[in-house]
Amino acid sequence: MRRKSNNAPRNNVLRYLLWLLVAYTAFSNRQHYRMPTTWLPHLLTNTLSLLLPDALRGLFASRHRPRNVVEDTLLTMVRDNPNYAIYVAPLALGYIVSHPRFNIYKGSWGALRLAGFGLDSLPHSATAFAFSALVADTFETMGTRQQYNGMLADFVRWGKHKPELLSLVMLGLVTINWELGEYMMFQREIAEKGDAALTNMQWSMEDTWRDVGANLIGWTAAMLWHRSKQK
Repeated sequence: MRRKSNNAPRNNVLRYLLWLLVAYTAFSNRQHYRMPTTWLPHLLTNTLSLLLPDALRGLFASRHRPRNVVEDTLLTMVRDNPNYAIYVAPLALGYIVSHPRFNIYKGSWGALRLAGFGLDSLPHSATAFAFSALVADTFETMGTRQQYNGMLADFVRWGKHKPELLSLVMLGLVTINWELGEYMMFQREIAEKGDAALTNMQWSMEDTWRDVGANLIGWTAAMLWHRSKQK
């Protein structure tokens, strides 16, 4: 993984632009729905993912030498990663398209289906692809570090040879957490509004299984892409 790239300024602009769009969407959803679940968790999550490189630049000087595999991973895969903006963009875009004026998760847009999947499957698949690719690339890159000792460092080196398994397990854990969060937000919004038509979050078991399927499609595509890079 390269530590510096001529694309860094461009990637920084992309991250900041995405954050502004996320903030605008959060403000619009707050004004439209008047419920914190429609904007606060999404704004916090995307702020963390989009601005994490800047936070790391503030915490670690440019000449800082990593003391352990955790620091090295954060600096290599986040702060100095020329592709980081691409990895986190799908998550931000998935929230941006929940704007009240062009919400793909409900209404006429949400009702569209192709082979059983709706438009919301696109951000799900794209986010799963990016997350799985980031996990696989992280183990591939950091697994070559031989200067660190300890169980975590050994695990990372072992993971270099199991990127498909580990990315699938981690995606599964994230999916469970995400779907549980969606269910809890849906229940809270229903309790407050009393009508699913007035809520931003849309949830059903059928929708959950579609999300899982979309995530598996994204993971499969990411692993095929990862394998192609090894040839």
